[in-house]
Amino acid sequence: MADKIALSNYKAHTTDKEDNSDSLLFLSHEKLSYERRYSGDWKQHCWPLNACQTIDPEEKRKALVKKNGGYRVFLAGLSEYRKKYITDLYFTLVDLDWKYALTIIFLIYLVSFLLFAAFWWMMAYYNGDFENVGNDKHEFCLEGVSSFPGVILFSLETQTTIGYGVAYPNAMCGPTIPLMYLQVVLGFLIETLMLGLIVVKIARPKYRANTILFSKYATINQENGQLVLQIRVGDLRKSHLVDATITGMVIRKYTTPEGAYYPLYQFRCDFSANEMGDQVFLLWPIILTHVIDKSSPLYNFKPADLSTEKFELIVYLTGTVESTGETCQARSSYLPKEIMWGYRFERIEEYNRGRRRWQIDFTGFEDVLHCQNISHSARELDERKKVGKSKENELCSGNTS
Repeated sequence: MADKIALSNYKAHTTDKEDNSDSLLFLSHEKLSYERRYSGDWKQHCWPLNACQTIDPEEKRKALVKKNGGYRVFLAGLSEYRKKYITDLYFTLVDLDWKYALTIIFLIYLVSFLLFAAFWWMMAYYNGDFENVGNDKHEFCLEGVSSFPGVILFSLETQTTIGYGVAYPNAMCGPTIPLMYLQVVLGFLIETLMLGLIVVKIARPKYRANTILFSKYATINQENGQLVLQIRVGDLRKSHLVDATITGMVIRKYTTPEGAYYPLYQFRCDFSANEMGDQVFLLWPIILTHVIDKSSPLYNFKPADLSTEKFELIVYLTGTVESTGETCQARSSYLPKEIMWGYRFERIEEYNRGRRRWQIDFTGFEDVLHCQNISHSARELDERKKVGKSKENELCSGNTS
């Protein structure tokens, strides 16, 4: 209970209703004409005319990477590169949203049915089938078909091999066999491609990332005499990622000594899982640690900089899905206001004597505990340590003399 109170107090202290000062997208200055409220869920805002709009909480964060791992980068000026998507048509279809992909699948089948229906209709028309309906002496190319809707139904039956038995082709009619062969072969090809597309979209490893949990907040505390940044990551499934590794980077602006300006510069930010380096074994939720030393991009940051600094910490967890062997990547990001100074994550591992096994309580996955009062950066703490050591050396030298 104390942990939840501490977390709520921290959120109330660091969160402002319309504060976007820590957003990395500092080049965007568009103003919204209505209030956006963020509580972790999607909200609806209704205008006076009762026209409701669904509001994404990520719009308030204005981060490059969403909490669920999606990217918030808009690509413009691609009109001259449209042909690139056509040459890579299959993966273009795979990357489409389901609503567009299903629409294209239905249209492809509809076009193929209508196209071959037109061919069957032309064959029957030039053979005089429609003019001799009811004439027993006429040799029909399509038996049991007397109109264009009937031809469409016949085309659908032929391509899907349904065969109701009412309409059937006459093998003695010249174009019948070649046309049927062409439609059946192309029908099988279309079905194979569409089935493969659906299977690939369903089995995409990115959906496996939905069961990988990252903590909503990162914490900074002192551990083993060093200032460290920590996040918690867990896997909800019992079949875990194989050979999983963790990678992090900090995105912020950077100017070279020569004056070259990079608004989105990537700085390496190494994480380790206990003493395992970047190897992560998610048998239970793990606290990932980044040591804030001289090589860290956070070396000069202190709590007072939360309101002025603009950067984004992005974390990537990459591993192989055990059941399919495909590579999966889970992502999340943290803005300065989502980093809690002086806190650490509460322990959620407990040995259950009744079950005789360790128990993980995911209800406390986000729980943190205030442990230290930190007001200095890692650089300032290192300088204080050096000053303290120099004073000790002076005292020791004075006693020796």
